[in-house]
Amino acid sequence: MATAFTNERRRQWGTRFVLIAAVTMGIVVLTQEPILRLGVVDRLELSLLDYRYAQRGPVRTPADTSAVVIVEISQDAFRSIPERYPWPRSHYAALLRNLKRAGARVVAFDLIFSDADGIVPADDSLFRSAIRETGITVLAGKREQDNPLFVQTSARLDFGTVFFDADSSVGLVNLRPDADGMYRLYNVSYVVDTSNTQGIRIPTFAFACLNKYFGLPPFTTPEPAGGEFLYAGRHIPRYDPASLLINFYGPSGAFPHVAFQDVLDDSAFATVEESGTGEQINTFSDPEYGYLYDGTFRDKIVLVGVTVPEYKDLFPVSLGRGQQRGDNLMYGVEIHANVIENVLRGDFLTVQSLLSQILMIGILTTFAFLATSGIKVWKTRHHLLVELTGVLFVCVFMVGIVALSILLFTHASYVLSVTPALLSVAGGYITSTVYQFLTERKQRLLIKSMFSTYVDPAVVDELIAHPERLVLGGRREELTVLFSDIEGFTTFSQHMEPEKLVALLNEYLSTMSEVIFHHRGTVDKYEGDAIMAFWGAPVPVRDHSLQACLSALQMIEALRELNDRWRGQERPHIGIRIGINTGSMVVGNMGSAGKFAYTVIGDSVNLASRLEGANKEYRTAIMVSERTYEQVKTRILCRKLDRIAVKGRSEPVTTYELLQPLDRPVDPGLRAFLSLYEEALERYFAREWEAAARTFERAISLRPDDKPADLYRSRCTTYRLTPPPDSWDGVFVLQSK
Repeated sequence: MATAFTNERRRQWGTRFVLIAAVTMGIVVLTQEPILRLGVVDRLELSLLDYRYAQRGPVRTPADTSAVVIVEISQDAFRSIPERYPWPRSHYAALLRNLKRAGARVVAFDLIFSDADGIVPADDSLFRSAIRETGITVLAGKREQDNPLFVQTSARLDFGTVFFDADSSVGLVNLRPDADGMYRLYNVSYVVDTSNTQGIRIPTFAFACLNKYFGLPPFTTPEPAGGEFLYAGRHIPRYDPASLLINFYGPSGAFPHVAFQDVLDDSAFATVEESGTGEQINTFSDPEYGYLYDGTFRDKIVLVGVTVPEYKDLFPVSLGRGQQRGDNLMYGVEIHANVIENVLRGDFLTVQSLLSQILMIGILTTFAFLATSGIKVWKTRHHLLVELTGVLFVCVFMVGIVALSILLFTHASYVLSVTPALLSVAGGYITSTVYQFLTERKQRLLIKSMFSTYVDPAVVDELIAHPERLVLGGRREELTVLFSDIEGFTTFSQHMEPEKLVALLNEYLSTMSEVIFHHRGTVDKYEGDAIMAFWGAPVPVRDHSLQACLSALQMIEALRELNDRWRGQERPHIGIRIGINTGSMVVGNMGSAGKFAYTVIGDSVNLASRLEGANKEYRTAIMVSERTYEQVKTRILCRKLDRIAVKGRSEPVTTYELLQPLDRPVDPGLRAFLSLYEEALERYFAREWEAAARTFERAISLRPDDKPADLYRSRCTTYRLTPPPDSWDGVFVLQSK
């Protein structure tokens, strides 16, 4: 039995393992891009990433510590510069030289100079010369065609800028949107096919600026190595094969901005305002406050770009000002600035690796499965409360995961994959629910098949609600067992037709079983006319001794009603004998793995069977052991019968006869009889044979048909003539079962 139980436990754990493994694999397939990534899952993860950005809030870079300064072409520039946009290239040449004088280390133009100056062609030469002279310029390039992975592109040999011959420090400025149209990723390079070469890798704009800053060759690009890019001695975490995740320092405006016209405004340049007032302001070259002297651009990377919404260089990002809907737009030049600052400061967002995600999914699925399964096995009548507790646990667990992801993002710049984690918890809970349902359904079917013929349907329902009370295998408990048999069944059954005998037995057994079920008993088996039943298992019955005794008394009453009904139906008048004992016994499923029965075994069971047979000697109906009597004597009227030694048991047992429940009035005549009977019994055991016989005679005069009193009167007569030996202890040895 222990082996069968162990095998069952192994089978259950094997089933759990298979379910957890299947759910883990399903979540991995559902959430991992290399395998399968559904749009809804991807968008959910991106939304949760935006939520972390919002919860962390801006990490503003102070103007005096930022390595990047933005020179913006704004509406104010259009109003302040005399010429209409697009401006002569001479303005850019002057700007570049001014920034060089102010100490700028790199000047990058986030502007596409795709064609020659159509107004003053000679200005191109001025700008080209300035580029060559300063040696700090980075130009913006453009792509002509993308493949679906945003990795390869085609371009002209000059990468979209007519000044490529002046300085080959070109960076591609096109940005890559996520699945939801937001901009969080930044490609480190693109593979470009040209007419002369194939597959050359061109850096993106930010890395072209960094190449110039670090003094690296123009086409140097970060090299992929495992889960990161290697670049200028730095390890940059990869988000996917081509990009990194931008660690935004804040919404638009986080970096210091300087007006384009203010950098141009030296002694050789007159703005519209200066021309109108005749007063020279010279915001760049003024000795007191000019940018040439205040260190604004010293050793900085200066990005020159347009910050006018109409020019459509505006992109939705994860961080906004939080003041109104749609205020999360950021100019392209600011996105490049964030990436440059990330690399220079080492402020990278580390994305959880695929292997780590798979391990996390497995652990969280297993934990959620086991935890919610543990909650579901709580035994209470309030099943809805248990389910709500499980749901609450899952919700709290999920909130904890989100909170942990915010802490990791804020304090460790670590991007936990929240969607797989949440799906793992939900998957573990759903799996435990399904497993619990299937297990309980199997238990219900097993319990119903096992006990529907043994116990009352209400008890079966109780077992289904609390299957833990049914232990597959044997366990030792104190129970009460009852045996009953029809007197003289063999004799009268020989004279009855089989069909009539079967009908009589079915009606008799049905009536007796209903009585047993009514008193919460379990019918163990029927053997012909015999019934074996017990109380206290599989559902605990606190007063099992009392219920068994009340059941026996009601069985006698039910039999009287059957006999009355059978009178006139050519059916015999029958009587029954009942034996009851309370004691320790083994209860459980006994048998083989393929065929078993729920029963009780042990010496206490055998004693009850012997007591049933002992009724023949005393011509009584219900005989109980002393153990049973001690537990019911305050509720049921009993009388002592004898101290007997039954066959197969060395120790004698004191027996009693059940007479009636004490919740009903006791007939005065019966009380008088019992008083005489008990007095006579005391004299009998005191070896006062003559006095005992006279007292039994007086008792019999009150109840002439009392068989035990008549039996003792006969014994007294015998012992008076032939006394028992001096060692006689009053025990009567039964010679038959």
